[in-house]
Amino acid sequence: MDRRVPTVSFTHSTVAANTIAESLAKENIFVWSGHNYAVEVARTLGIYESGGAVRIGPVHYNSAAEIEECLEALGRILVT
Repeated sequence: MDRRVPTVSFTHSTVAANTIAESLAKENIFVWSGHNYAVEVARTLGIYESGGAVRIGPVHYNSAAEIEECLEALGRILVT
């Protein structure tokens, strides 16, 4: 358990999940977008029709620097 890290899912009020995922991919940061096989959850949360959520799944071999790089890229993407 000491090597496990959380998966984070989120939405943004003005930038679609797939746009965020595509923008991160252009920076060689790969995440998922959509309902992530949780269709009923996405419907219940009211995000299914708008494209779902962004899912970031870091793993034990990701470095703190890589996580920081992802957060910095998100900052650039979400302010434009």
